[in-house]
Amino acid sequence: RRQMLSPYCDTLRSNPLQLTCRQDQRAVAVCNLQKKIPYLVLYNIRYFDELSGIPAEDLPYYGGSVEIADYCPFSQEFSWHLSGEYQRSSDCRILENQPEMFKNYGAEKYGPHSVCLIQKSAFVMEKCERKLSYPDWGSGCYQVSCSPQGLKVWVQDTSYLCSRAGQVLPVSIQMNGWIHDGNLLCPSCWDFCELCPPETDPPATNLTRALPLDLCSRSSSLVVTLWLLLGNLFPLLAGFLLCVWH
Repeated sequence: RRQMLSPYCDTLRSNPLQLTCRQDQRAVAVCNLQKKIPYLVLYNIRYFDELSGIPAEDLPYYGGSVEIADYCPFSQEFSWHLSGEYQRSSDCRILENQPEMFKNYGAEKYGPHSVCLIQKSAFVMEKCERKLSYPDWGSGCYQVSCSPQGLKVWVQDTSYLCSRAGQVLPVSIQMNGWIHDGNLLCPSCWDFCELCPPETDPPATNLTRALPLDLCSRSSSLVVTLWLLLGNLFPLLAGFLLCVWH
């Protein structure tokens, strides 16, 4: 009682998925807690005294989906399928698991130097008046590196320094003509690095989000500039044509 839940979990698998990280933080995962576990009722096994939204009389029916784990619920790696066909797995280290360009809502990066990080908020892709977000969120794969200053998280080509575990990183980057906005939670530097500086509060520049990117205003400014340029050239062009005419 009142012990840390990890490495187990108590979040019911639902649609949309509430994503988390596998225990080793190397893969995106979902809690495999579900109902209809007759084995638990048969042998009078009960893992929970309470579950949010579940009546007490139904609690004996809830457990994990893996028999070899004695139906203890834990955060489990999974795979994406489309029309029944395998697409990719959620292992962060496999480059081939990289999402398609225009389905990469969280600006994720899969590869040998990537790990699973918790998303504090759902990422939003924005372009002018269009806003897109993916219903399944909660974690994603991002590249990290170790430095004398501490753990760095890389999103696209931008690095974010983690000064302490639990620090919120406001992310706002441009990728493939879209603005990607979201928030990531810093893991502990010691989870991935052999040497780490003492934890400190992040510097002021890391606490506040930079001015938001705005592709539309840039596009509008370009159009206005072109019209002004044409307006200035028009009298010269008109004069030239008059001279030629005479």
